Amino acid sequence: MSTHNPTTAPAGATALPGRHRNPIAAAVRNLGIVLDTAARVIFLGRDGVRY
Repeated sequence: MSTHNPTTAPAGATALPGRHRNPIAAAVRNLGIVLDTAARVIFLGRDGVRY
């Protein structure tokens, strides 16, 4: 029998213990997401954003 405590979050929704992203890397990733979204709106119009 397992002693694992189930959580309400789906698998992969939270970081594993001891594994945290570098804050600078997280900021660069977030900036990339913003720039990608802005480029989609500019080049494809609002129909190009499918979130």
